[in-house]
Amino acid sequence: MKRHEVKDAHEKSVIDSFKMYLEEAGRTLAVLSYPDPPDAIVELDNQSTWLEVTDAFIGSDFARSLTSYAAEDMAHIPTKRKAILDPDTRFAEIVQSVVEKKYAKASISNIYRSNGAGVLLVGLFSPFLGEPERNELIRCLSGIRSQRDGRFKEIYVYDQSHNFYPVP
Repeated sequence: MKRHEVKDAHEKSVIDSFKMYLEEAGRTLAVLSYPDPPDAIVELDNQSTWLEVTDAFIGSDFARSLTSYAAEDMAHIPTKRKAILDPDTRFAEIVQSVVEKKYAKASISNIYRSNGAGVLLVGLFSPFLGEPERNELIRCLSGIRSQRDGRFKEIYVYDQSHNFYPVP
């Protein structure tokens, strides 16, 4: 799989896992198309909406290592061993920045104006992430969401195993 195909396959995999998560909760999700942007146009609980998938990585080295490992058109670039000072604070800042960028992105603003509110799925990729850190990130994202416009009617974070957690 080429590097650009890895991104598409990842997003579709996340959306498929999200569909299974919703079904377990008694909800429905049907993908209608993958226009990019947004990452998918869907029918959620019999209502048309859109999904956007984004990921937050503890660092660019970590992201490059994960994505290059999966791509056949480039050599794997392993993560360099280095100390990460205060990884919880650093990752929290990265997650907040990733979400703020989605609120500021012009294409997302245009989709919101033309199609109404959508759903944001935020991947959390850090080897230092445990339940307490995840819960703190959810509280932080809830605060951001309450201060911003309503372009995301639902926000979820997910981990590397595609476990989803709603942001109230």
